[in-house]
Amino acid sequence: MLAGEYLTFYKDLKQKIDKSRIYHDPLYTLALGTDASFYRLIPKIVIKAKDEQEVSFIVKEAGRYAIPITFRAAGTSLSGQAVTDSVLVIAGGNWKNYQITENGNKIRMQPGLTCGKINSLLAPYKRKIGPDPASLDAAMIGGIVANNSGGMCCGTDKNSFKTVENMRIILADGTILDTGDPLSKDDFINSHPQFIEEIKSLAKSTKENSVLADRIRKKFQMKNTNGYSLNALIDFTDPFQIIKHLMIGSEGTLGFIAEVTFRTVVEHPFRASSLMIFSNIEKACHAASQLKSLPVTAVELIDRSGLKSVENEAGMPDFLKSLQQNACALLVETAANMKDELDRQINLIQEAVKIIETEIPAEFTSIPEEYAALWQIRNGLFPSVGAMRNKGTTVLIEDVAFPVPRLAEATSDIQKILKKYGYYDSVIYGHALDGNIHFVFSQDFSIEKEVERYEKLMLEVVDLVVNKYDGSLKAEHGTGRNMAPFVEKEWGSEAYMLMKKIKHIFDPQNLLNPGVILNSDPRIHLKNLKPIPVADETIDKCIECGFCESSCVSADLTLSPRQRIVVYREISRLKKNGHESHILSSLVKSYKYSGIQTCATCGLCTENCPVNIDTGKLIKKLRSERSESIRARALWLANRMSGITAFARTGLNIISFVHSLLGTSGMQFISAGLRKISGNRLPLWNPYMPKGAKMIKVIEEVKSEKSRKVVYFPSCINRSMGVSRDYRQEMQLLEKMVQLLNKGGYEVIFPENLNNLCCGMAFLSKGFVEAGEKKSGELEAALLKASRNGEYPVLCDMSPCLFTMKENMNPILKLYEPVEFISRYLLPYLTITPLDEEITIFPVCSMKKTGLEEKMIELAKRCASKVIVPEINCCGFAGDRGFFYPELTNHGLRNLKDQLPDTVKHGYSNSRTCEIGLSLHSGISFKSIVYIVDMVSSPKKNSN
Repeated sequence: MLAGEYLTFYKDLKQKIDKSRIYHDPLYTLALGTDASFYRLIPKIVIKAKDEQEVSFIVKEAGRYAIPITFRAAGTSLSGQAVTDSVLVIAGGNWKNYQITENGNKIRMQPGLTCGKINSLLAPYKRKIGPDPASLDAAMIGGIVANNSGGMCCGTDKNSFKTVENMRIILADGTILDTGDPLSKDDFINSHPQFIEEIKSLAKSTKENSVLADRIRKKFQMKNTNGYSLNALIDFTDPFQIIKHLMIGSEGTLGFIAEVTFRTVVEHPFRASSLMIFSNIEKACHAASQLKSLPVTAVELIDRSGLKSVENEAGMPDFLKSLQQNACALLVETAANMKDELDRQINLIQEAVKIIETEIPAEFTSIPEEYAALWQIRNGLFPSVGAMRNKGTTVLIEDVAFPVPRLAEATSDIQKILKKYGYYDSVIYGHALDGNIHFVFSQDFSIEKEVERYEKLMLEVVDLVVNKYDGSLKAEHGTGRNMAPFVEKEWGSEAYMLMKKIKHIFDPQNLLNPGVILNSDPRIHLKNLKPIPVADETIDKCIECGFCESSCVSADLTLSPRQRIVVYREISRLKKNGHESHILSSLVKSYKYSGIQTCATCGLCTENCPVNIDTGKLIKKLRSERSESIRARALWLANRMSGITAFARTGLNIISFVHSLLGTSGMQFISAGLRKISGNRLPLWNPYMPKGAKMIKVIEEVKSEKSRKVVYFPSCINRSMGVSRDYRQEMQLLEKMVQLLNKGGYEVIFPENLNNLCCGMAFLSKGFVEAGEKKSGELEAALLKASRNGEYPVLCDMSPCLFTMKENMNPILKLYEPVEFISRYLLPYLTITPLDEEITIFPVCSMKKTGLEEKMIELAKRCASKVIVPEINCCGFAGDRGFFYPELTNHGLRNLKDQLPDTVKHGYSNSRTCEIGLSLHSGISFKSIVYIVDMVSSPKKNSN
């Protein structure tokens, strides 16, 4: 419950901001308030800000009530800089505008764009942005700039500080400053003369203090994100240059970055990689020193523990298992604009490292699949610790930098400290060219003794980095709360006082993310530690990194996979300890809709998850927690699939007839009214809902031993749903599929008892496990018999059903969905005459998960002159969920129409219900890709 100034503040916010984007309930403040760090603070209010005007208003109102505010984009930061117990302002979903200028040499970006998205936009220009964090597909540019995030290739010369061109900033008093706009700068000089003079004075005094200036220069020769970017004061004289560079790495403590313009860097089209194995760290670091002056784009150091942690993963080189105990690797990449230039660079690098003995010959590969496999070693290090850790523990990544000439010695010292305190599961890797290493380990914060062990470890690490090596306590992950107690220790009191002055100039009330970077509490890094309770085996390995969120259809509508797990963990914790029963009751109630009902259970979250968690499996399990009577009802239905599909066909035909009488407007009005009266229990009708399918003639006997044969299992959806009104002149998919198969010379065999068969997905997705497994088992038996125990291939006409079949059935069955079957078995016997037409296709989630997305694109390109693939992960229809929770599909496809040119008139996919949603939200007719393949194909002569 809000009270006092927070309640008044909330009431004021509602006057200008849609209250649907202001949250103060237990579920959403917990879910939205969680980030990737190991700290937990729950905000009182969360606001999803829409634009600059709203942020400016929020900041002004916060200042009026002296209420602290924290800004966040993706929430992937690791040091506790994006959590608060006050007000959290999120700039993500609505902040995705951009402009590319000067032929790709510059790009202007709002803070909600991910690094991966930005680089894809720049790819046609053969450019990219400089920062390249490992979280590039999840981290947003607002956070990347605010943290001065680095990466494997950017070093200190391509980071945000070095590549920023201009910035739009919202300051603590709500003023919007555009450093690239002369008028805005003139206005700021007139309205904030004292601010400008103080910045000038601070820069002047810092430059004049030669000892301090030299200290700053030395510190920023290596990666450093601990404290403010003091190099802005000595690198620049112009106050606006100083202001925008101070904003970089300021972690939301000086202002809000509403827009940033970068100078981009070259993305070389040719690249090659080599995994060089040395007998010890000393030799590896000596090699790294040799490589620093050569044309390398990345040199990643991996210690023996790191190599050992991934040696049993799929695709790893066999030699990893036989390496000696002290072995150390360098993963080296070189890139060039031309192939011959790349070859010269490879020869140059190999000559340079010849003087240092390697355990195996240092060989480069420029084959994309091979160097991708090498980089999977590096990318698998963090997940390996996450996957192997004990339940209830979290994964920590510490991030330090040392002078490169002393990297070997420093790394060895870190290894000794980790062993001293019993962190035997730790791995060390890092960016060797920058002297920047990460050490990853698991940590239990639920036991005080374990917290004390962590405290001792960190004190010794701080002493080592600062006193022995004069290194950086945070090289690229930001100060946050994690290193705030040690900023003064690293920098010294004079530089620390300088930081305090900067903070006071920008934020005199200390309301912008207070306690981050500058904090007087020497133990703040040990407070507000995030609980990671054991909740369910399907999600216990989650590290709450947020990498899953960019692929989730319900993210930003209700909850993302990370947020579902966060809330479920808290529900589990509260159930176990018996505390705060009112909070528990509120969470459980809200979770039914936000957590359970609006999850598409599509499994795409697994694709980006470093520990391979499918949150949908948890949700299916929760859906299975039904009463015995409901489960019995599901089993009753499963035993009567023939009647159910017949009933569906009849119902759809009646609805289609009523539609023809009432017209679309009348039908929409009546169906919406009936749905409302039913309490949304009735499905929402839409104009693309099909009529019922026609019964087909089932052929169960094999007639000939000579012809090509295929077992065709039409899904129960396609046995129920016929054609939609938008393509009523076409034959239904079942008939079209048989026609295409016959055209390719295939005899079609249907499994016995077809009308009663189902893959089980309709039941399993709703949590009816017993009914789902029963139907899956029946279908498996029928397919084994029809295919002669796998002799004949089996074709299912819906990709999601095929995915379910592959997950649950005997691998002896050769199971295919249409795209793969057509590509492998039909195309050799067909002549394709492509249409001179622009079409669009949508590979559904199951195709993405099985790696068939590219194959569908290839097939479509054989059928039409131009193919548009919209940038949408999941449509949100999720079987029948789009009928009952249409808001999920509305959200998933909200940008579809804008991505399709007016010239596109036809769309193709691979799932009947998804096609209905796609048609509704695009305004064009979507149907199975089988239709266009049949349209453009003819039998090859003598193909039999």
